[in-house]
Amino acid sequence: MSDEFIPLEQGFQVNFPGPFEHHDVVVNGHQVPYLRATPLDGGQIHLNLDRRLGLTLSAEEAERVVPFLADAIAVASGYTAHPDAEKDGPVQRHPFPRVQPLLTGE
Repeated sequence: MSDEFIPLEQGFQVNFPGPFEHHDVVVNGHQVPYLRATPLDGGQIHLNLDRRLGLTLSAEEAERVVPFLADAIAVASGYTAHPDAEKDGPVQRHPFPRVQPLLTGE
């Protein structure tokens, strides 16, 4: 049997495209949610965020950008940062920042 996509009859709403090859992204031993990677020829890596946004980087660029992106995803998800190698998991952040006065002496 071939791995090629064979379209179903016109009356069906469901299709099964694929297979797709991607890799999970791991920083400091922890998977980065919503982020996938596809290795490309020439040492390039294509990152895909939430299966909607993509960016192709060199391996050196990915080494600098992916940890920042992992922290940004963690913060947007309500955590203090992406966990590092010494921690078991992410630490949840208080949902509201502490109120701090802007003017002093009042």
